[in-house]
Amino acid sequence: MKFIYYISLLLGIILLQNCAQISAPTGGDPDIIPPALDSNGTVPLNYSTNFRGNQIVLTFNEYFVLKNPTSNVFFSPSIENEPKFITKGKTLTILFERQLKENTTYTINFGDAISDYTVGNKILDFKYVFSTGDYIDSMSTRGKVIDAFTGKPAEGVVVMLYEDFSDSIVSKSKPIYYSVTDKQGNYLMNYLKSRTYKLFALKDGNRNFLYDLPNEQVAGKDSLISLFSDTVPSYSVISIFTKDYKKQALTTKKYYYPGKLVMTFARTADSITIYKSDSTELKYESIEINEKRDSVVIWKPNLGLEKSTLKVWLDTTLEAINIYPFPAPKKAPNLKAKPKSRTISKNKPFTLVFEQPIDSFSINGVTVFKDTNELALSSVSKDNQSLNLSFDSKEDESYKYLILPNTVTDIFGIQNTDTISGRITIRKDDYFGIFTLKLKPKNDSVNYLISIIDDKGNLIEKQTASGVSEVNFKNLKPGKYSIKAVEDLNQNGKWDTGDYYLKLKPEQVFYFPMEIEIRSNWEMAESWGILD
Repeated sequence: MKFIYYISLLLGIILLQNCAQISAPTGGDPDIIPPALDSNGTVPLNYSTNFRGNQIVLTFNEYFVLKNPTSNVFFSPSIENEPKFITKGKTLTILFERQLKENTTYTINFGDAISDYTVGNKILDFKYVFSTGDYIDSMSTRGKVIDAFTGKPAEGVVVMLYEDFSDSIVSKSKPIYYSVTDKQGNYLMNYLKSRTYKLFALKDGNRNFLYDLPNEQVAGKDSLISLFSDTVPSYSVISIFTKDYKKQALTTKKYYYPGKLVMTFARTADSITIYKSDSTELKYESIEINEKRDSVVIWKPNLGLEKSTLKVWLDTTLEAINIYPFPAPKKAPNLKAKPKSRTISKNKPFTLVFEQPIDSFSINGVTVFKDTNELALSSVSKDNQSLNLSFDSKEDESYKYLILPNTVTDIFGIQNTDTISGRITIRKDDYFGIFTLKLKPKNDSVNYLISIIDDKGNLIEKQTASGVSEVNFKNLKPGKYSIKAVEDLNQNGKWDTGDYYLKLKPEQVFYFPMEIEIRSNWEMAESWGILD
């Protein structure tokens, strides 16, 4: 009898556990409906006025999950102390530690932090609104935030409103109201008091609602925003930027066998000079400086084979770099190369790009074939890391190139131990297209850096132009391109960022409003009235 009793007891416990378990129903159509707020049990109701007390109870029509409320739930206006979130069954209780402001409309923006328990269907852009006064404030403002350099929408940027109009307020106090931009860079703030505000946009790195980190992106709207019933609805486009560090410095260094050193700097450098340990200047033939002038690649024989020092002058800042010996390579190094392009125009040089700068080559080891016939090379030349082959070619035909082992030697004495080969296709002249951009800038005294960029984001060509002029891009492969114009106010050949506190704005970047599609044997022209 005791055995039967224990078995019955065990079955009863299992049955109770199963009954208490929250599980998805079986069978039927899949659940695609997210939780919804249930007025029964929600105190106070959404959009209620004259709120008193220290807690809000939200009841949903099904079991739900609240994901990381500290990071995903936003209060506008902001409150002094983070409230407590208590979930139990279908109920969410929000407890406030301090009394809320009088006669104020509050918005609790849950975003997509709430989802159902079983499937994970999210409530999108869920907001709960209430007022501690007699009415719900009805003013609103909206807009878009973009990156000042890329022109792309800036997601996750905090857009903030202040009643204090000083420029420094963004570093001293949290905002009255705020919103966070979506993937398209759009923001919207509703239920605002009728006031005049100063607006800021901040990429808040440490989530403290203060501009207090040197790498945080920031921008302030020049004019104030007045929100009154008789004013035009407010819309703003804001370009955020990161200012250069005031102090120039070497931030990273890394060197690779057999003698490659990569350096990055804290800010753009106007001048870069590098000296060897004997105080003689390192030849610029072995130095690659990137377009933004904030990184350098150095190729130097014997670098890393013995202990040495390089002295790097960045503007007026001196950095000493100690180089220590590399470990011996596990196998003999091999010099490799890739074609710059496998498709070229008639009688244009074919270019092979090697991994390191070239010191010498043997012309006897370089061959080009048409079928099985060897062709005479009109010239073979080297240019830093490139080997350029010129030969008499015909349109719409294919050729094979062959670089025999030990033909090319780099500045470190390393040779290509393997055969380098591949095919070259000669395109007809009518394969390529031409694009002409007719500039009509508003300010014809400004220099512009005009870039054409392919659909993979690669810079194809950059030219300088000013005033009413034409920029011609020739020999473009069929495909889609974008056009970017950077105002070069100081004519230093690069984009310069701004400084918020010095009221120095970044140089403007403009993007041609339409995608350019280049076709074979097609000359295309567009006019662009660049506006400030």
